[in-house]
Amino acid sequence: MPDALAFIDGLLARARPAIAGDERIKLRRARALLARLGDPHRGIPTVLVAGTKGKGSTAAMMASVLQTAGHRVGLYTKPHLVDYRERFQLDGRMIDAEELGDGVNAVGPHVEAMASGPDGPPTYFEVSVAIAFWYFARARADLAIVEVGLGGRLDATNVADPLMSVLTPVSFDHMDVLGATLGAIAREKAGIIRPRGTVVSAPQVPEARAEIIDVCTRAGARLVLVDEVMRIEPERFTLYEQTFSLHGPWGSYEHLRLPLVGAHQLTNAATAVAAVEVLAERGFPAGKDAIRAGLAALQWPARVEVIHERPYVVVDVAHNPASIGALRQTLEAMFPRRRIILVLGMVATHDHRASTSLIAPLADVVIVTTPQHAKPLAAAVLAEEVRRYVARVEVVEDRRAAVDQALALAGDEDVVVITGSFFLVGEVRDTLHRNGRWATRTQV
Repeated sequence: MPDALAFIDGLLARARPAIAGDERIKLRRARALLARLGDPHRGIPTVLVAGTKGKGSTAAMMASVLQTAGHRVGLYTKPHLVDYRERFQLDGRMIDAEELGDGVNAVGPHVEAMASGPDGPPTYFEVSVAIAFWYFARARADLAIVEVGLGGRLDATNVADPLMSVLTPVSFDHMDVLGATLGAIAREKAGIIRPRGTVVSAPQVPEARAEIIDVCTRAGARLVLVDEVMRIEPERFTLYEQTFSLHGPWGSYEHLRLPLVGAHQLTNAATAVAAVEVLAERGFPAGKDAIRAGLAALQWPARVEVIHERPYVVVDVAHNPASIGALRQTLEAMFPRRRIILVLGMVATHDHRASTSLIAPLADVVIVTTPQHAKPLAAAVLAEEVRRYVARVEVVEDRRAAVDQALALAGDEDVVVITGSFFLVGEVRDTLHRNGRWATRTQV
């Protein structure tokens, strides 16, 4: 597998020719690569899941329920926490090293052959999408649930002709690419909707909702609005799970257990359940027992995950204003009036100013570090923004040292929160586990 990972990682560093209108050729390039592989995506019923926040969680919930119901389900998500193989799961298990090697061997020669073509070589993400469809076809998956990357209309995943399109909450992110208004961003994400298709949408702010309704109307697509058909009743929560009931046109689901916390996860669960029920009409039945068991069995780490107590240590992959806002809301509910020490690191492609304004004021101390990423945001730049809101800010470039410093400052009743980037959180979570500092409750 080292050779396979070296090839994949090399795509990130590979020099790419400047091509006019590069955004417009993404789908063409992805289609060309998949055509060379025999169009594996055409033989697999696919659900595309797009949005700004909650799309990975919603996709994972759907997959857990459907595989519990007996379907052979492929799940593609991104990015990964620790291991690139996490992106490709079949029935809850990530692709093994040998299968990934086979996938790279299948895709690699075509990448090289396309390098000299007019559109240049496929990107890291385009290759990952191709491997996902190749793997799911080879494994004879009944269904593929695929998390969309950036946007939707021009995303490589949009090569699929989805059986269903799912839209999770849309908010501001990647405005340099997707547009300066919520309406423009929503329209880009609604690019996964097909004429006369089926669409399930999570609750949306009015501007995004209006765009989604307009796209569906013009396409003649059936639209299920979750906030119109599902009613959520929160019940109780602990640091590790919550129970709730759902009521909708398919009946009531009483006292469901979800091993994730936060009100936003209840929205994701309602969206996933609605999508599963609509999928049943398309030949993928689940039923209430599978919904109950599938949600309860979900393993989806680093989503407001408490990995230690005394002091409390929380890891969360929030990395844009919407997800950071959800993290803040959840922390305020879980740890009212407790002292918070924040370890924060972000990548340069996300809105660090808005994210900082949401999370930094919650903290007594902020330790800023730099994630290991191709485009990291320098800790010094992030720290300058954090100082607008917090008096005590420390810059510790080494990520492990940053966590050690936070733990050294924390008393038994304090809360250490590590967030801002998948890459920071994944590395820290894995390091703490491997070093035997403490065992996490769920393993990737």
